[in-house]
Amino acid sequence: MQRSEDCVMPSSKSRNSPFDTQNERGGDRLLQIEAVYDRVPVGLCYLNRDGIFVTVNDQLSRMLDVSSDHAVGRSVEDVVPDHAALLRASLIAALKEKPIPDHTMQRGAETLMISAAPVTNDLGEVAGISVAYTNITTMTKISERLAEIEQRTTYALESAGQWIWDMNIATNRVWRSPQYRTLLGLDPASPAAENVAWDIVHPDDKARTIQAFEDVVSGRKPHFEAVYRVPRGNGGEAWILSRGKIVEYGHDGSPLRLLATSVDISSQKQIEEELSSNVRLRMELEQKLLEANRKLKKLSESDHLTSLPNRRKFSRLLKREYERASDHGQPLALLMIDIDYFKAYNDVYGHLAGDRCLVQVGRVLSKVIGKGTGVVARFGGEEFAALLPGASIDEAADIATTLLEAVAGLHLDQEDVPAGRTSVSIGISALAQLPAATQDGADALVNLADRALYEAKRAGRGRVRVWGSFSTD
Repeated sequence: MQRSEDCVMPSSKSRNSPFDTQNERGGDRLLQIEAVYDRVPVGLCYLNRDGIFVTVNDQLSRMLDVSSDHAVGRSVEDVVPDHAALLRASLIAALKEKPIPDHTMQRGAETLMISAAPVTNDLGEVAGISVAYTNITTMTKISERLAEIEQRTTYALESAGQWIWDMNIATNRVWRSPQYRTLLGLDPASPAAENVAWDIVHPDDKARTIQAFEDVVSGRKPHFEAVYRVPRGNGGEAWILSRGKIVEYGHDGSPLRLLATSVDISSQKQIEEELSSNVRLRMELEQKLLEANRKLKKLSESDHLTSLPNRRKFSRLLKREYERASDHGQPLALLMIDIDYFKAYNDVYGHLAGDRCLVQVGRVLSKVIGKGTGVVARFGGEEFAALLPGASIDEAADIATTLLEAVAGLHLDQEDVPAGRTSVSIGISALAQLPAATQDGADALVNLADRALYEAKRAGRGRVRVWGSFSTD
């Protein structure tokens, strides 16, 4: 599969900046998409907001008879002018956040179904659409063939080309007409003979077939009907449909003869099996695509380094919890947490050590916050944020103190800093501190916690400050 190299831009920010995190995560997402594209038996491509092909898998190249090298980086009008308008309409619908309907198109002798879905970036903006081309020609033909075979089978049951068999119920012997041998590839010159009933039925189908016969003999059902396998002359097996009824009764009303016709339905059975296989394959494919979408969604909401929720996910959680707390008059607190002297830590110990420091701090923060109903996220760079639903200011301050102690307990030695080890500073804000008429209250909580964090830094670092209460520890 080919993809445009312009879709991943190098970052000019520091290694620990959120911009690097987004680019690395974006690369991971693209690799995940490519892995799915390379496995699925459908044509797939990705169009950016401008209608330019960014990725095209090999299956789509074969379907449209267009090489990936020719398609990637070019507009839909240049590559697929015959249905460019359809793709443009799907892209416009995605950009307007409207549903994108499926379409079918005829391409030569083939029928293609075109399905599209929007693809969003880390900011939740529509970056383009993912388009799937599924060849439904075979499915259409199979459906048509099934209808045709059903009609032919009905005609065959009433016409020549079938065989007739007559069963003497009392002796359990059956006579079969010569067509039986011809249709199954046996020697047609052999004389007709009486045989033991059900002797040709496959052992796995015999019990079911005999049960259908007994249902007719007992009067539970008016007609005999059974589907079973019989051996062919070439060593294979044929699927047989037999239908019949009792045609003679004794003086006491007991059944004497069953007259029936049989027809070879092997082709119909084969098509049914092929159709079932295609249905199973489609369900498996849909399940794989669903799992891939779940993984991509998880990747888009997680920080690649610490595996914590990223800023995008945290902002969505904050908005939800803010609205819930506001509507129900419940407390809500927010903590902004920053690793002290982190740039100096990177300079002295290197970026790899800095990454390990971020992971360890993130893990211990998550362990403390995870004991309650709160959530901690990597907000960006060396900064974390913690959301505490139902927590008052005093409870949030107690949790913040526990966080200070937990980070200190990591014993991450750090030269040239007053404490001699890595510490964090924490700023706290709470819903109760906001005026009733505050606009964008969720953002206001972040701003107040940020200002409290700044005060904690200014006061010497390694401490907690609550917005509006900048006295002493």
